[in-house]
Amino acid sequence: MHGESLANGQLKNEKLKISQSNSKSPDSIKDKSIVLDKQDIQDVDIEKDVDASLSAAQRARAERNRQRAKALREARLVKQPLISKISENCIPRAIDSGGGFLLEETEEDPLRPVAEPAPIVHHTEQPHCLECERPFPQSYLFDTFDYSVCDECRDDNDKHVLITRTEAKSEYLLKDCDLDARPPPLRCVRRRNPHRARFAEMRLYLRAQVEARALEVWGSAEQLERERAERDERRERATATAQRRRLRALRMDVRSSLYDRTRDLHEHDYGPERYDADNDVYERTCACGHVQTYEKM
Repeated sequence: MHGESLANGQLKNEKLKISQSNSKSPDSIKDKSIVLDKQDIQDVDIEKDVDASLSAAQRARAERNRQRAKALREARLVKQPLISKISENCIPRAIDSGGGFLLEETEEDPLRPVAEPAPIVHHTEQPHCLECERPFPQSYLFDTFDYSVCDECRDDNDKHVLITRTEAKSEYLLKDCDLDARPPPLRCVRRRNPHRARFAEMRLYLRAQVEARALEVWGSAEQLERERAERDERRERATATAQRRRLRALRMDVRSSLYDRTRDLHEHDYGPERYDADNDVYERTCACGHVQTYEKM
């Protein structure tokens, strides 16, 4: 009982101290605010006295200095970009190709799935197959190459086989403008190169469309064959000319190695001189056939 009474007495004393401090705090805050207000008033009065004692030119110069200092302070606050803080993700990583040079690694965009075109439902708007002449709602060749052939008549081994761009240009004697610029441009399918993964993607064309474009460019199949034969003949002539040049250079190398350079120098051994009365000159002849002509004073 005696311990409980002591604890209750200590609690009462702490409550009295807190209440007294709370009762004194508003008065102290008011006194401090009054002192601050008096100091502010005194500072304002001092500034007014200083401004009144300065001339107009001095006040203008002070204002300019203040604006200049403010501009400098704002300029320091502006954050300048730091080159040293570039993240490592922005620097392309180099890949050792093993051939004496480095390749930059490029981030490839993920392939997005392309939605297939919807089939043509209305019977009057459906295309007709060029082989069987029947309407069809949808086919691979029509959706990919805009070529009206149904899937049943599709021939992947001969007529509707896919060929590369290089084969189309070399076999049918076409140019890039014939495939891309001549309207309508031929559609193609892009595939990864199966032989070289780092090479550009292959562009595959439909053989039937390439043949039709070649006939449009050259006019007829006979003209295409004639041009192909002429190009083969020019190629053979160029190959034969190059071979003759290489053979001629080889012969010259062999002859120059067999040539005896010790016999290069020759001293003329002239015979007796004779006088030419018609021209008033003297002549003498060497065994090699050289004739020397001279006059005597």
